[in-house]
Amino acid sequence: MIGIKSYGAYLPKYLMPRELIANAWDFPAVPGTKAIASVDEDSLTMAVEAGIDCLSGIDPKSIDGLYFASTTQVYTEKDSASFIATVLDMREDIITIDFTDSLKAGTTALSRAVDTIKANKDISSILIIASDTREAEPATTWEFRFADGAAAFLVSEGENLPLVIDDYYSISANVTGPWKRAKEDSYIRTFEAKMDNQFYTQTITKVMAEIMKRNNLNPENIDIAAYYYSNPRSHSRISKAMKFGQDVAQNGLFFQIGDLGTPMSFMLLIAALQNPKEGAKVILAGFGDGADALLMHVKDKETLVDLSRKHLGLAGYQKSMKTLNNYSVYIESKRLLEKDRYVRKSSAVTLWRDTPTVYKMYGNRCKSCGTVQYPATFRVCIVCRADDHMEPVKLALKGTIFTYTLDHLVGGTYMDTPVPRCVIDLDGGGRVLLNMTEIENPEENVKIGMEVELTFRKEHEGGDFKNYYWKCRPIRGRI
Repeated sequence: MIGIKSYGAYLPKYLMPRELIANAWDFPAVPGTKAIASVDEDSLTMAVEAGIDCLSGIDPKSIDGLYFASTTQVYTEKDSASFIATVLDMREDIITIDFTDSLKAGTTALSRAVDTIKANKDISSILIIASDTREAEPATTWEFRFADGAAAFLVSEGENLPLVIDDYYSISANVTGPWKRAKEDSYIRTFEAKMDNQFYTQTITKVMAEIMKRNNLNPENIDIAAYYYSNPRSHSRISKAMKFGQDVAQNGLFFQIGDLGTPMSFMLLIAALQNPKEGAKVILAGFGDGADALLMHVKDKETLVDLSRKHLGLAGYQKSMKTLNNYSVYIESKRLLEKDRYVRKSSAVTLWRDTPTVYKMYGNRCKSCGTVQYPATFRVCIVCRADDHMEPVKLALKGTIFTYTLDHLVGGTYMDTPVPRCVIDLDGGGRVLLNMTEIENPEENVKIGMEVELTFRKEHEGGDFKNYYWKCRPIRGRI
């Protein structure tokens, strides 16, 4: 059997009320909020967070592959999946693939993972991560919709799987919109929104109807339907057209966190797995110039419920989110204002050489006295002075602040300052110096002895490429 062994999710800390958008442009208000990434986040950093959540309690070196799905990959000629696998400390001899340019990239990656495991006896588990940070043109309806987030599924082969994948079916459709050209367009465009909705309705109903037909199922046999949508009215029409029973079609996320793009259907399924019934039949569907539908069934309800306790998931991250009260914070987070920005210098060779230290967070442990040091470039123990008597050790992603300072001039500006620069004693040993993110009123809220967790973030774009490193943040509850 092949199915989903584990799942994980990530949502940025901040929610923006749609009322702020309406007030900024004198538009009619749209209810609800949407999740927005911070200025130091992108689809890659959010993918790392979702991967960490999914692999909680699982050795990353036991996984045989990583598929990354996104319409907002940070590079067009560089494999993001390989980078994410490196940060997650997975093996080198794995398969990595980017699935891009379509909102159904996540469900397509999931289907291809099933094929890969079936076809290759040496591959028994693949981590699928979908992540998006789509930019919406200001003063458009897209701005009410687009939100940021990431979700992950661990697809595995075995007998003890909580959620089994029974079948999948895909269709292709060359629709007229929406689209975004590689060079000419900064934002998504469309010819006619009504036509987009018509193509969506036809395609998503067709793919779900066909997979039910292939498996001799009727609408009343389906317990959970998690299908992509960006318009709550369209979602309701799909449910009625499919004749699903009450509460079968998963809804509500649009008003709470917005349209997440590629991870949307994954998030809807994760929300439904909080308390499923044993044997429940599940349809997961993605849309984008065609559609994918996967048919699953709940094989072990108790294991799924246990996963919700051991992983932050959607619900866990929602509990720690905070509401913004200023539209300009959103504009700056998305870098929507054109202006000169400070650019730091960078060395790609140094980053490559120091990958275990910078990306994987490895330090050295003295074999003589057990002292843990970071970075892993030291050859002499700072305690017992033993020379060349070190072994690599994976550092914890949690710790407490030993001391800190508040920097009021960062990147040549005084915006969004002060920034706490914290010396952190990590759980299990090791001391690191990291900037803090996701902190309000740092003068009052940062304290010596404060517990923090590490989060992988974008630092700058020196050297004309994206530079990443770890930061710390107040505890959000990651296990």
